[in-house]
Amino acid sequence: MNQTSLVLLTLATLCARAFPQPRIDMLNNIHPRPGTILSSLWGYTAPNGREYALVGIAGSGIGNLSGGTSIVDITDETNPRVVTHIVGPNNTWREMKVYKQYAYVVTDAPSGTGVQIIDLSRLPDTASLATTFSFSSGTKNINRTFSITISDGFMYLNGCANWSPGGMLIFDLRNDPLHPQFVGEYQPTYVHDSYVLRDTIYAAAIQVGGGLFIADARDKGNIQTIGRIAYPNSGTHNASVTKDRRFVFTTDERTHPQLNVKIWDISNLPSIPTTPSATFTVNPASVVHNVHIRGDYAYCSWYQGYGLQIIDIADPATPVYAAGYSTSAADLAWETYPYFPSGKIIVGDMQTGLWIFRFSELHARLPIRLLDPLNADTVRSASSIMFRWMKTADMNKDPHWYEIQLKGAGIDTSWTSSDSLSMFSNVAVLQNEQTYGWKVTARDEWNTTASVDSFTFVYKPSGPNGVEAGRHLPLAFSLEQSYPNPFNPSTTIQYSIPSRQFVTLKVFDLLGRELHILVQRNEEVGGHEVHFDATGLASGVYYYRFIAGSFTQTRKMILTR
Repeated sequence: MNQTSLVLLTLATLCARAFPQPRIDMLNNIHPRPGTILSSLWGYTAPNGREYALVGIAGSGIGNLSGGTSIVDITDETNPRVVTHIVGPNNTWREMKVYKQYAYVVTDAPSGTGVQIIDLSRLPDTASLATTFSFSSGTKNINRTFSITISDGFMYLNGCANWSPGGMLIFDLRNDPLHPQFVGEYQPTYVHDSYVLRDTIYAAAIQVGGGLFIADARDKGNIQTIGRIAYPNSGTHNASVTKDRRFVFTTDERTHPQLNVKIWDISNLPSIPTTPSATFTVNPASVVHNVHIRGDYAYCSWYQGYGLQIIDIADPATPVYAAGYSTSAADLAWETYPYFPSGKIIVGDMQTGLWIFRFSELHARLPIRLLDPLNADTVRSASSIMFRWMKTADMNKDPHWYEIQLKGAGIDTSWTSSDSLSMFSNVAVLQNEQTYGWKVTARDEWNTTASVDSFTFVYKPSGPNGVEAGRHLPLAFSLEQSYPNPFNPSTTIQYSIPSRQFVTLKVFDLLGRELHILVQRNEEVGGHEVHFDATGLASGVYYYRFIAGSFTQTRKMILTR
């Protein structure tokens, strides 16, 4: 592993003697357009689960040296493939975000003509420029836009050079993604970049000590400032918020004497903090560029060749260095994207290109498996239906939610749940002896991952004697293969039982020695899952044995360090 400084490497080595340390594994490095430099990047996960890096190319000419957006298929990290390149104006600054099957790309080029909207629906074969969107009001226009944010179907254009003072313009994408509808603007000052979460804007005002504006965006036509985190000589470049929304992280790229990550306690809004709760840097002489938070870790891109730096923020007020990787000798890693469901992380270094990583603490999400009602089952409940599925990830470590979709005669609806079960009580809209389909999609801020299964059931609200029947239950015992496998340091084991049973689930080594008791209790009918943390165990092959009643099954799993 290529650590970022001798001091940090020494500390990590000393600590590793006491307990295993988080680890970055470099999977691959590819330059999509040799001879050019990179700007920003973003990620896209297609409905079929394939993963892509959208890489901004600054460009300095035509042909192979043209600027634009390169699309790289990274599904197989051992063999990343450049799918296509969408030509755009040559310019150092280029930013992109994704909504549904479209990528929205902006640039600050003087020759810019607005937002390029790229159709990604034909991947993995190709992608194409669907349209270029422009908007004007009198002499003002969005042709030159510095950065872009998309949240909950709304597009926020930041730092439009031809729209004084260059705050934010807001467009609705939900009804027609190819024809954004203007809904409002927020112009407190020049906004360099923004982060929007649940109708709250965090706008980074990099110029002249602007700091960070926090605003209420529930009414997009009338944005209200909640407050401003202002501090002398601030050069606030971007921001990201912790999963509980109690802390906001900011990066200072210029003007401030400490160009580090600053952590602010915003748990008492509208009361605004005046000093940070903590700061973090890998080197006081270095400059941080961007920060993104996923779960208990902050992922940062850095100048001076420090590349990707990851901070443990389980306690945000006490940030701890987790791991790092230098992507060049001395240049800028412009952006990092840590949101792929597979757990991959991508970084764009201006000189050395696209880098693909894995981080030992960022686990791939499990496939969503539907449990109840079973496929082709008959549902007889006249009061409510319980839908159940296997969780895709630990909600605390990898925040997400689920969208349940139900479609059939008389109904086409969806609703959300924060758990892996949901009760549907509006059964009056269902029609007797009709077939209904249901599926589940995991969602977070940036990705949607559909369930592996898509089940149907027949609705018959009463049994042969007119008596309501209970919901269908699993018909057989089953023990699934742990996932991920191989794993480091934790994995998830799922199993189902068709009746109430005393269940034991134990882990053994190759010699048959019992290492851990994961389950030893009475459990109710249905699907269950348990997480196994192998911290403290050496790399190797292990076995887990499941016993429920007279049913016994053993499976193998591999721990890799």
